[in-house]
Amino acid sequence: MKVIAANCNVYESDNIVADLEELLKDYKSEQVFMMADEGSSKYCMSLLAGVSKITPEHTIIIKQGDDFKNVEAAVKIWEFLSGHGATRKSVLVNLGGGMPCDLGGFCASTFKRGINFINIPTTILAQVDASLGGKTGMNLGGLKNEIGVFSIANAVVISGQFLKTLDKDNILSGFAEMLKHGLIKDAASIEEMMKLDFDKPDYQKLQRMICDSVCVKNYFVTEDPKEKGVRKALNFGHTFGHAFETFSMRHQEHPILHGKAVAFGMVCELMLSEKKLGLDHAEAKRIYDYINKMYGKMEFAESDFDELLELMTHDKKNDSAGINFTLLPRLGEISINNIGSKEEITEVLATYLNM
Repeated sequence: MKVIAANCNVYESDNIVADLEELLKDYKSEQVFMMADEGSSKYCMSLLAGVSKITPEHTIIIKQGDDFKNVEAAVKIWEFLSGHGATRKSVLVNLGGGMPCDLGGFCASTFKRGINFINIPTTILAQVDASLGGKTGMNLGGLKNEIGVFSIANAVVISGQFLKTLDKDNILSGFAEMLKHGLIKDAASIEEMMKLDFDKPDYQKLQRMICDSVCVKNYFVTEDPKEKGVRKALNFGHTFGHAFETFSMRHQEHPILHGKAVAFGMVCELMLSEKKLGLDHAEAKRIYDYINKMYGKMEFAESDFDELLELMTHDKKNDSAGINFTLLPRLGEISINNIGSKEEITEVLATYLNM
């Protein structure tokens, strides 16, 4: 087990059982709890067989999907911890994608005013995004991450053993955040990423690129832990993306995955970067043509513009000045705190719809 980046507690693991045993060695068995959602329980829990301090009696399984990242699920976790004798010396191990890492981190951070927690992200999206940086939370009233706290996990363990449990859609969902990291900090990596074959993944290469992507996020988190300044770079693609994701949850029988929503959001925010900051059209078009090829397009109609605008007004990045965006004057370079007007946003939506 090795630290991925300096001054962080994110580790790359080649033997998840041995490394988790090491992380739990200072806890008594009765102090160790695990939380997983249904998907990670079904496909990933078997990879932890042999970790002596993880037991069925101290494991809680919650429903799968962002619809269940809510108050009811949090209460269920708190009641399980309380009912099974958890104390302030306990640790909660969160196994799964971004939803279990977010919700489990929030529940651990608020139970008895805070207990330790370890994230074991099992999806690419969680490995490069949701499992590190200290953001925890849950949804409220159909709005994403409306409730939450900043709380750093005691450890995040990234293991390539979980990559083979993912289908193509979930690989692509996580890859969208990797592409985002390249666009905001490491433009040179974009060419290599765009050559990946997702029908026949090279898992070893993918794991290396995941670790590189973690380093990009760690740079911004370390520079700005509470998202007061440069860490806002990580929001690129997310103002439109979160609106698309919530819209999909409201109106589609099978809501789009978070990473796919971010991919659609990046296309729109590249367009907005062209309009507001003069991003080179040819560079931008090359990226959003690639995204359209890999992910398709977000489905909405002109009659949905007002609802999408209304969803963007609820974004936590906003202030009294208006809807806030992180944009790109050039690939690999960011500009934070750009205010988009209703007219500009509507124009981008219309351009996207008709592209």
